Amino acid sequence: MLFAKLPFQFRILAKQMLWKVPFVGWYLNRSGQVPVDGGSPRSAVAGLLRGVAALKAGMPLVLFPEGARSPDGRLQAAHSGCAFMAIRAGVPLVPLALVGTYELLPIHVYTLRPRPLKIIVGDPIPTDGLATKDADDLTARLYAEIAKMYEQHADSSPSL
Repeated sequence: MLFAKLPFQFRILAKQMLWKVPFVGWYLNRSGQVPVDGGSPRSAVAGLLRGVAALKAGMPLVLFPEGARSPDGRLQAAHSGCAFMAIRAGVPLVPLALVGTYELLPIHVYTLRPRPLKIIVGDPIPTDGLATKDADDLTARLYAEIAKMYEQHADSSPSL
């Protein structure tokens, strides 16, 4: 949905294990997406630094701060990787809320349940003057913004 509806070119940060899936991995590699390996702290930081490099090169990066699909459709705890990258690259964070995706394809279900979807784009959150030690506070702010947007639009009429 994001690739079809966002009106600009961007890259995603995704789990490195997806690069091993036939066709999916080939696409991710050829299109320049950014892998992150959470297998060890050192590997995870290396992936985040690849994301920082993409951001510094001017390429917007989309990632899901929860790091995994929701088992029940509710927001999960957010990781601070996106805040870390935004602070290191000196770029603002732009919160996005995706409404209807869990209902479209719940976890461990392999058939789509057609329904309207929404992308809600929030106001940019500046990172000026922040240090990487502020990543957890910035993550909390980002999470609060996403939760607020999701709650405001979850029961309203669809836009896609």
